[in-house]
Amino acid sequence: MNKSRILIIDDELNIREVITEVLSLNNYQTKTAKNGQVALDILDDWTPDLIICDIMMPVMDGLAFQKIVYSDKLLSTIPFVFLTAKVENNLMRNCFHVGADDFLTKPFEVKELLKTVQSKIERFKKIKNTTNLYIGESKNFSHEINTPLNGILGSIDLLMDDTAYLKQEEIIIFHEEIKTYGERLNRTMQNIIHFENIKNNQFKISENDCAEIKNVFKNILNKISFHYKKQKNRVVSELTGAELAISSNNLSFILFELLDNALKFSPENKKVVIEGSIFSDDYYEINIFDYGVGFKEEELKLIDATVQFNHDEREQQGLGLGLFITKSIIKKSNGIISIVSKENEGAKISILLPIHKK
Repeated sequence: MNKSRILIIDDELNIREVITEVLSLNNYQTKTAKNGQVALDILDDWTPDLIICDIMMPVMDGLAFQKIVYSDKLLSTIPFVFLTAKVENNLMRNCFHVGADDFLTKPFEVKELLKTVQSKIERFKKIKNTTNLYIGESKNFSHEINTPLNGILGSIDLLMDDTAYLKQEEIIIFHEEIKTYGERLNRTMQNIIHFENIKNNQFKISENDCAEIKNVFKNILNKISFHYKKQKNRVVSELTGAELAISSNNLSFILFELLDNALKFSPENKKVVIEGSIFSDDYYEINIFDYGVGFKEEELKLIDATVQFNHDEREQQGLGLGLFITKSIIKKSNGIISIVSKENEGAKISILLPIHKK
C-alpha cells in the first residue's frame, strides 16, 4: 500500500522535526522545507497528498506560497493546512480567500495533528476519485470543482470543531466564505450543464422568451456587489430600457459572465463600463468596456471550451468555458458578439441581441 505524501513547511526546525517524527511513525511519507521557495523546488519533482504550511516565514510566506501552488492546475487541488500561532479575523479571511482547508494553532496536540491529517487526506482522495469518475481527467474542471468544495468543507470542519471557541464575527466570516464558495461551485456546475446541453444540441430557446434589460442588470449588480463587496461602484452603467428576445436566465448568464471577467482581470481602481441602447428596429446593442489585461490576438482565436488561456496571469475560474458558453447562447439567440482588444490595454465587447416583438 502506497504511503500518503505530506509536505511540511515551517521556518522552525524543531516544529518540522516533531511533525515529521509523528507522521513517519503513523505510516506517512514526508518531506520538509524551511520556507515557500524551498518548497517550490520540492514540488518540481514530488507531488504530495497534503501540505502543512506555516504562515509567517522569511523569503516566502505561506500565503504567497499557496497562491503560486494554486496557480498551477496540476497542484491546485492539494489540500492545505496552515500552521499559525494565533488566528485573527483578517488572517482567517485571507487564508480562506486563497483556499485554506484548515488551521492548526501552535502549540497543537499530536492527536489533533493526526486527526486533521487523516480526515483531509481521506476526504480529498474521495473528492478526487468522484470528480475524475464523472468528468474524466479534465484538470480545469477538477480544479473548478475541488477548489470551492475544499473551501466549503474546510469552513464547515472549523465551525463544527471549534464552535465553542469562535467569536461571533469569526463565525460570520465562515458563513460568508461558505456562501462565496457555494456560489462559485454552483456557477461551475451550471457551466458544465450548459456546456453539455450545447455539445449535445439540447440547448433550448423559445420564441416567447423575453427579458427587460434594466431589470436583469439590476439583479446582476446586486450579485456583483456580493461577490466584490466594496467594488460595486466600479461598474458604471447607461442602459436604455428594452425588452429583448432572450430568457432572463440566459441574459443574466451573459451579463454576469462578461462583467465578472471584466472586474476580475482589471485593476481595482479602474472602472468597468456597460452601455446599452436601441441599435435598430430589430436589435439592441450592449457594449462592455474594461481597462484590464486584455487579450492577445491568438487568445481571441482560442475562445473555446477546451482552452483556458493565459494560465500564469489569470486564476483558473472557468474563463475559457464561460466565454464559450456566452458566445453559444448569443448565437443560438440569433445575436452577435464581437471582441476588440489589445494586450494590457483592456477590451471592448459588443453584443447585438434581437428585440422582443409583442
